[in-house]
Amino acid sequence: MATTNVTIDLASDITDSALAVSNTTQLNTAGTTTGVNTMTSVTKVLSSTAQADLIPTSTVSTTHAYVYINNPSDDETKYFKITIGAHNGAEVEELGRLYAGDFMFFPWDVDDDITCIPSSSDDMTIEYMVFS
Repeated sequence: MATTNVTIDLASDITDSALAVSNTTQLNTAGTTTGVNTMTSVTKVLSSTAQADLIPTSTVSTTHAYVYINNPSDDETKYFKITIGAHNGAEVEELGRLYAGDFMFFPWDVDDDITCIPSSSDDMTIEYMVFS
């Protein structure tokens, strides 16, 4: 059985009291204690400010997955707007903007495509992994 663990560590000194939080979880298939058994890892270079399908639902064979998206840029002015939902005139929900060095990790119900909009028409690299 495959085992995939995710750990997040948060530490901050922006308040009077130091904050330190750590949490680890095992990624399982939906509604089970069976570990995920598929991982897809992709690096894309986008050269347009047009909205692009980043992770179409057709590329995932399950109804539940976990997604990691990273902006590896070191140019703080370059970001990706990450959205979920159809993009040809239909509703789109913005999940957030990934600036240089930012990443996101979230569960995905695989109902709608994950899309992105680069902030620049210069070549911009985005990385993602899907665990299912």
